[in-house]
This record gives sequence, structure tokens and C-alpha cells, in this order.
Amino acid sequence: MAVNVKGLDAALAYIEKKETAMIEAVKDVLANTATNVEKQAITSAPTQWEGFPLNIKQKIDKKSSNNGLLWQVGVDVPTSGEQWEAWMEFGTGLSAREILSNPNYSEEVRRLARTYYRNGKGRIVGQPYLMPAFYRNSANLVNDMVDEINKVLK
Repeated sequence: MAVNVKGLDAALAYIEKKETAMIEAVKDVLANTATNVEKQAITSAPTQWEGFPLNIKQKIDKKSSNNGLLWQVGVDVPTSGEQWEAWMEFGTGLSAREILSNPNYSEEVRRLARTYYRNGKGRIVGQPYLMPAFYRNSANLVNDMVDEINKVLK
């Protein structure tokens, strides 16, 4: 005895179409968020420190991977020597301690900041530019993705 379900192929095609549309909607939200983080970080990045010119703005960029489902926005900081990009983000000395005590900073960010730690006596006052842009633009990220998924499902 065989069972024949009418409309099964159409139902499966509909589900696949909606699944693809939902993934694309999420990718769009992630791409827009990354672009907004990048733009705001560039706008906020300091251009000098005590008259010394900095070219941090030109080094900020975003990269996509996992077919648009993973985005990274940041600055490539040298592993040694002058690390102005990190020093200006996190500060040095007392400024770093103050900035990193902010409850918004995760342990992951604190761990990253510690990699640029020297002796704790620095006098560079941080001017965070990347993390504030991230927090501002990712605060509603999950809700934005849910909204876009719901639009697809209507």
C-alpha cells in the first residue's frame, strides 16, 4: 500500500524558499550592522595625540566570512613596537584601568586589551572609537534579525 501526499513537493519548495530568504535577511542585517560599526568607528577615531598625527581612520575595515554570516570590524594592530590603534582605544596606565572597568566590556575585550599592556605607567588617555560603535550598533541586533525573519514569514 502506498501513501500519496498531495502538495508535498510544493510545501517543501515553499519551506526551502522561505529558509533561503530568512538566511539572506539575516545576512543583510549583519552586513548593515558591520557597515554602521565601521562608519561610526572611522568617524570617532582620533586623528592625533598631542600633535602627533595618527592614521587610525584609514586602518579600520570590515571583513566577512562564513558566506556573510560572520563579520569582523577592526584594526590590524602591530604585534610589537608602537600600537597606537590599541592605545587610543583602551588608553594606557590609569586611563586603561578606568576604560576597562566599564561593565559593557566583556572578559574577551579585557583579555584583548591586556595584550597591549606594557607597564601600567603610560599617560595616553584613551579615546575609545571602535567598542562604542560596536555597542551602539549591536544593541538591537537580535531584535533586528527577528524582525527581518518575521517579514519574510508573512
